[in-house]
Amino acid sequence: MVKLVIWDLDDTLWSGTLADGDEIAVDAYRAGLVRALNAHGVLSSICSKNDYGKAKAKLVEHGLWDEFVFPHIAFTPKAAAVAAIIGDMQLRACDVLFVDDNPINLNEVRFELPEVEVVDIREPAADSRLAGILQAQPASRNRIAEYRILERKKQDRALTTGGTEHFLHSCEIKACAPFLMDNLDFAGRIAELINRSNQLNYTRSRVDPAELEACIIDVVGYDSWSIFAWDRYGDYGLVGFVMVDRRTQEFGHFVFSCRAMHMGLEAYALNKVREKWPEIDISRWEGRFSATDPVWIEDCSFHDSEVRTRLVAAQVDGLAQSPVLRVMFDCQSGGIAHFSRHRRRIEFDNNPRLFALRSVHDQSHLEQSFPPVVVYGAGIDYSDPRWPGLAQWIDHGLYRDCVRRLCGFFVEQGIRALIVLPPDNAPEAMYRPQMNHTRERTQRFNGEWRSAAAEWNGIDIVDLSQADCTEMADVSHYRPGLLRELAETIDDWLDSVEAPALGEAA
Repeated sequence: MVKLVIWDLDDTLWSGTLADGDEIAVDAYRAGLVRALNAHGVLSSICSKNDYGKAKAKLVEHGLWDEFVFPHIAFTPKAAAVAAIIGDMQLRACDVLFVDDNPINLNEVRFELPEVEVVDIREPAADSRLAGILQAQPASRNRIAEYRILERKKQDRALTTGGTEHFLHSCEIKACAPFLMDNLDFAGRIAELINRSNQLNYTRSRVDPAELEACIIDVVGYDSWSIFAWDRYGDYGLVGFVMVDRRTQEFGHFVFSCRAMHMGLEAYALNKVREKWPEIDISRWEGRFSATDPVWIEDCSFHDSEVRTRLVAAQVDGLAQSPVLRVMFDCQSGGIAHFSRHRRRIEFDNNPRLFALRSVHDQSHLEQSFPPVVVYGAGIDYSDPRWPGLAQWIDHGLYRDCVRRLCGFFVEQGIRALIVLPPDNAPEAMYRPQMNHTRERTQRFNGEWRSAAAEWNGIDIVDLSQADCTEMADVSHYRPGLLRELAETIDDWLDSVEAPALGEAA
C-alpha cells in the first residue's frame, strides 16, 4: 500500500528548470493529483535539486507548498535524500513511491533503495499509473496535520543537546487507554489502523470491521485497549490498539501507528495489559521495542470527563454537551449506545464510572449526575459482588428497599426511567450461581421491579425473557444482535417519551 509519494519538481511537477531561469508551468493534473492523494490519506513529499527558497516561493505562488511534508530541496544525491525523508517520516521503503524524470536519479534510487517503487514521469503511462494509486486507496482522511507534528519534533530534536529520554521528557507526552466497550466509538478508526499498519503491527493482524466490533463487544472473551497520545507539539489521535484473548491469554492485536514510533507507547500499552495479565508473553517481540517503563509519559484517565469528551467528540459528530440519556448497564452500556441512533445524546457507564444500586443505600447516588432520562440494566446488581459488605442482606429486604428508594428518587427528580430486566426463564447454564445470580433470585428481583413500575408513573419496563438466548453469553452479557435490538427498543421508547414535549412545543 502506497503511503507516500515523493515528487521531483523540474520537468515533473512542473515544466521547465527553475535554476535555469525557465518559465515555470505547474502541471495542473499532477497538482490536482497531489491534493486528491492527500484527501485519501496518501502523503506527498518533495525531493528536488533546487534552491530551497526559490522552489518554496514557486510552490507558495501556486498554492501547493502546504500540500507537502518533509520537503528535501537541496543539491544533494537523491537516494540519500529519499532515504532521509522515509526515515524522518518513520515509514517503510516498500510503502513509498518516487517520481522523477531523470534516469540517473531514478536508477540511483532503484539501486540504493530497491524496495522503493519508482515512476519515470516521461513514460506515456506514468500519469495513469499515478491515478491508479489514487483509485486503489480505500476511503481515508488527510494526514498532513499529523506529520506536521513530526516535522516540528524533528527540528527541535536536532537542537536538543541531551539524550533521547531527555527530549522525550521535554515533549510532555500524555496518553490515554480507553478500555472494553469504550472503544466502540473508535472502532472504525481502529480497523483502519490495523489494516494500514505494517511496520508496527506486531501481531501482523488484519481485521474485518464488523468482526472487530463483535470482539470489542465480547467482553467475556476479549480485553481491548485503544491508545491515544498528545504532547506539546500536537494531538496524535489514535496511535495504537491492543486486544487480548482472555481464554488463551494471548494477543489478538498489538498494533501502532508509525507516528508513535520512539515515544514509548508500546511499553505504555504493555503496562496497561500487565495490570490485568501480568504474565502475558511478549518473547516473540523481544528487541523490537523497549519494554522499559516510559516514565516520561503521563497517564491520563479516560474517565476524566474533559479527556473523554475531547476524544469522543472527534469521532461522534454533534456530540451533545449535556446528554439527554444515561445508559447504566455496566459493561454492556457502550454496546447499547454504539447501536443507538441517539448516540450523540447519550452518556454511558463503563467501569469505574458506574451506577450501582447499593449506592442508594448510603445515598452516594446523590453525588452522581443523572440526565432527564435513564436506562438501567437491573440484572447488573443481581449478583453478590455488587454488594460488598451487604450481600447477606439483599435477599432479606435490602434489595427491595433500594428499588423503591431509587424509583422514588427518579419520580421526585422528574427523571424518566426504563428498567431492563434480564430473562428469568433462560437455561440454567446462562445464570451465574458462583455469584449467587441464580434463576430463582432473578425471578424474585424482576418481580420487585414489576411491582415498582406498576406503582410509580415514569418507571417503565423492558423484559428480555423473550429474547433469543443464542444472542447472550450469559444473562448479563449480550452479543451484537441483541444489543442492536435492545438499542432499537430504547430508541423507540425515548422517542415516545419525548413526543409529548415536542407536541407541546409545536
